[in-house]
Amino acid sequence: MCGILAALWLRDTPDPAIGLSLSAPSVVASGSKVGLRAWQLTEEGIVAPPTSIEVRDSEGNVVSMSSLTASLAEGAEGEVTLPEGLRGVVLLTARSTIEGEAIGVSYGVSLETEDAFASAKPGREVSPFHVYELGPLRTMNRRRAPLELDPRIEEGACVPELACWLSVWVGKKKARVRVRPITGVRVEQDEVGPRSGFLRFPIVVVGHEARVEVEALGPDGEVVAAREVRLPVVPGGTSVRAHVRGRRVRLSWESLGGRRPVLVDAYRGNRWTYALSVTPEQPWLPVQLDKGVWRLQVREGLFSANTAGVVHVVVADSAAEAAQLAARAVLADASRDGLDPLADAVIEGRVSAEHAQDAVLALFGPQNFGVLSLSGVVSRFELEPKRTRQILMQWIAAALIVFIGLLVSLFLFRMELRAQSRARVILEGVGEPLDPLPGGAPVERWLWAFVLLIFVLIAVLALSKGWF
Repeated sequence: MCGILAALWLRDTPDPAIGLSLSAPSVVASGSKVGLRAWQLTEEGIVAPPTSIEVRDSEGNVVSMSSLTASLAEGAEGEVTLPEGLRGVVLLTARSTIEGEAIGVSYGVSLETEDAFASAKPGREVSPFHVYELGPLRTMNRRRAPLELDPRIEEGACVPELACWLSVWVGKKKARVRVRPITGVRVEQDEVGPRSGFLRFPIVVVGHEARVEVEALGPDGEVVAAREVRLPVVPGGTSVRAHVRGRRVRLSWESLGGRRPVLVDAYRGNRWTYALSVTPEQPWLPVQLDKGVWRLQVREGLFSANTAGVVHVVVADSAAEAAQLAARAVLADASRDGLDPLADAVIEGRVSAEHAQDAVLALFGPQNFGVLSLSGVVSRFELEPKRTRQILMQWIAAALIVFIGLLVSLFLFRMELRAQSRARVILEGVGEPLDPLPGGAPVERWLWAFVLLIFVLIAVLALSKGWF
């Protein structure tokens, strides 16, 4: 009895049901590409079943079809193109065959204008001590102080124990800048300059909170201006950078677990356009990007969105044009015009062409912190035939438990009757009366019923928890 209870208790959860999971945006735009991911979660891990995609309009007509391919990292990935002129809601269906069973996942996707995508705001679940915070500028000598003192993390956030870059914009006036650690930071090079434009410092976060003092120095080494900065931190995240060559993009990334294949979600104007993957051996994106600003979110797995690394890339004909496109994109995301002084300076021509590439890196620093929702809808479909067989096996197993309990109870009941018969013979032999004992029948007479009740309870418990 104890062995049966122990075995059932150890088998606390049912076997996972086989099914197909699909990740796609819940809002799309007519005439655009839509990124998609699909996967099957098994006891061995995540697998990529062959998956086909079809899109139906409000009248039920198939207007687009596609198929997903196995990712270099996890699951299956791809995109589907929506034709122009669609309105209202379209039905997106993913179909696959798993263990010989054809299954499908369908749901409605809303068609919206660009205004709906512009309202999407990136975010990330982190501690308040991990968010970028720029302290007030303190000026000790206005005549010698630089025009600007604007520090930003180019990667959007630092990952503890991994190197990141702090970019400090000082404007057109040449300045010498020193970075002094306050807490949780190791500075690889603490002083740069004198130089105009952008001064860049490699740093490493080593604590739970990272704060530094950025100081502008005069010719004699005195501090002429300073401000404190709390650096953005993502524990356990992925640090990513990008290099653009024409319309091709090469990624480089790091994480504490080493360089592994990663998933790349490419956004154009907050629209999830491509679902891609790259490896350390194949770091170039497999598609050529159109001209404009792209947001790339890089993650190690399907369920690691909060620790994804983010990098913005600009596809343009020149570095100067790239800086202009980046500045306008930053201002378009701002709550009011002129919120970012660096973007204003780029548009007004106060950033020289030689500093254009550094300006792009600094402009998108704050933008690289938050992540956009990577899966608006995730659907799961269990195989009904397998589920029916599973329920049938559960009832058969429960009936077997009750049957075994019934056999044990009958054996105990028979033993009780034989014991009573022997007791009667002995009492008659010695001339004792056969009156029942005071207080009714002894407890042993109902042992068979108690044992049967235990087996019935075990069967009910096994059914309710799906142990089979």
